[in-house]
Amino acid sequence: MKETIKEKLQITNKGSLRIRHSGNYTPIDNGEHYLLPYEVHLRNQPSEFFERLSDYDFLKLSTTDSALTFAGLQKELECLDDLDSGTGFWKNFNESALNKYLNPILGTTKMKQGWKQVYIKKDKENDADKPYHNDMLKCIYLLAHLHKASPSFIRQLAKENDVWSTDLRIYYPRKDFAFSEEYGGYLSELYANMLFHQPAKIRRLIKCLDICIEKLTNLADYELITPFLKDRTEDTDSPSLKILKYSQVASITHFMALNKYMQNKVTDTFAPTSYAELEANEKDPSGLQIVATAQQYKLVAALCMRLPLPNPLCEINGNWVSEGTDPIKCQDMEICIDTVANSLAADALNQLRIESDGTKSGKRDTSLPAAIKKLAEQNPQTIEDILKIGSPDFASIPELYSFYLRKRSEYALAKARSLGDLEMSVLSHMPRTPQAVIESMRSNPNTDKVLEYIRGNNLDKISNDIEMLEQIHFLQRLMNREEPIKVGLIYQYVLPFLPPRE
Repeated sequence: MKETIKEKLQITNKGSLRIRHSGNYTPIDNGEHYLLPYEVHLRNQPSEFFERLSDYDFLKLSTTDSALTFAGLQKELECLDDLDSGTGFWKNFNESALNKYLNPILGTTKMKQGWKQVYIKKDKENDADKPYHNDMLKCIYLLAHLHKASPSFIRQLAKENDVWSTDLRIYYPRKDFAFSEEYGGYLSELYANMLFHQPAKIRRLIKCLDICIEKLTNLADYELITPFLKDRTEDTDSPSLKILKYSQVASITHFMALNKYMQNKVTDTFAPTSYAELEANEKDPSGLQIVATAQQYKLVAALCMRLPLPNPLCEINGNWVSEGTDPIKCQDMEICIDTVANSLAADALNQLRIESDGTKSGKRDTSLPAAIKKLAEQNPQTIEDILKIGSPDFASIPELYSFYLRKRSEYALAKARSLGDLEMSVLSHMPRTPQAVIESMRSNPNTDKVLEYIRGNNLDKISNDIEMLEQIHFLQRLMNREEPIKVGLIYQYVLPFLPPRE
């Protein structure tokens, strides 16, 4: 087998792909935020490594005079054929993945054409006619190997507004959910390959695009930002950059869908006696079957109180103190924990079901009560110790459930404030009324404006806009005689703290 084939064949094996993309991220202070483990590995490779690669590989710069051809690509991909059954790889890949899912990702279906007609040269067409011919062939070469590893990858990549997809991410994928970690590896492979030879400004923008969308949404009414959100530019991005941009935009839509899905799940009523009723139910053999114990619900309620605070708490003179926030009286903290525990207990008694396709219809190990149990088991076993920990461990339960816990506890505390059971000054940075909690989960009209701006402009234009905003922000601080900082409106030019993955 040619050496040029072996490198990409590594990713057709799921175990090898996980190993390739395991390890911690490396912080970087150029606004890019982090380097993937495989990106660091590639930067340390000798030139001979790249020379041995296929001409269709993103990692190899085009140094030969030989043109990349569609027929040549198909020849390269023959190594993916199933030799035992004699089944060819290309036909199935082309019909089941490329035509069905890649066309929507690239937006070629809007042109009533396919990726091949839009990007691949034919007959006497030249570079001026199809400037991204080579880039498109390299996309197919990379996607083919990922499709060989998992035929569901490109289908998942094409999804938008999918609640369950919030668990599938490049950054800190869940370790207990096999496809989450696997899918994170596929995304890492895409990013590491497609961005390797891109200029720093494009690498920075792509990696921070989700942050950019969030920040621009919050600042959309700012006088400097409102005008350029209306701008539209010619579609000049390469297919590879369109794929990466699409994945970031899709991620934002998944979280929008999660907010919408959860709005009516966090508003159910509860009583001061709900937790006691759950305890009694647990002790009565004829009562409701409870996967998690009442005490575990109480511990998770304490976790919900630690979650919104930026730093660990310590008990000083009858107060729980966390740096950066106002002290909370111990008595008020007890009220908060009891309130959240009552709300979670009421949901357990009402057998609240939160499901999505990924939960396999409420299977016990992925149900909400099972998530409560797991959280209680993997964090400290006393309320005092939970409040003192550096960061609660929510990494091994679905985002669906951790998001529910955050919003359910916010709603319960806001309800307690509205009833006068809790002072308004306690955790004043959180929504103060039940309605404010729901409003925070509703779709922000500015999000649609920002997404239209992102979809309607090439990455050079978006990058230049953001760089301009950063410069204006910097100059305004100077004019106001404020000390310039390395944290801008969008990008952060500081070494970030990155939690370990292992």
